[in-house]
Amino acid sequence: MPHYVVIIHGGPGEPSPDELAAHDRHAQDLIGSGALVAAFAFGPTTDVVRIDRDGPAPGAAGASALDGIGVIEAPDLDTAVAIARTNPATVQGGSVEVRPVLGSWVRGAEADGAAHGVPAA
Repeated sequence: MPHYVVIIHGGPGEPSPDELAAHDRHAQDLIGSGALVAAFAFGPTTDVVRIDRDGPAPGAAGASALDGIGVIEAPDLDTAVAIARTNPATVQGGSVEVRPVLGSWVRGAEADGAAHGVPAA
């Protein structure tokens, strides 16, 4: 089944305990449905180190905070968008993006045939 990455941009300021709890419930719902493949919540933007041709510098690139990513399985983009619309960030002042995954590699998954779109070494 195709994979889609859900890129989560948080709202202004640090999330409240209630907002974080809403994200935890959402993740549990997606785990229960079988749609969630992986999820990563990111630390505060104060800890971001951006690296470009001038070398490392403090601070994130872009205006909105990137708070996390999730990888979901869905039969098509419309279904992936419907799943992503349930993310609490969409009602907490943030937003989400949905992008198809064209290729992937997960360490240790090669034995299971889970590398997709990545040539064998």
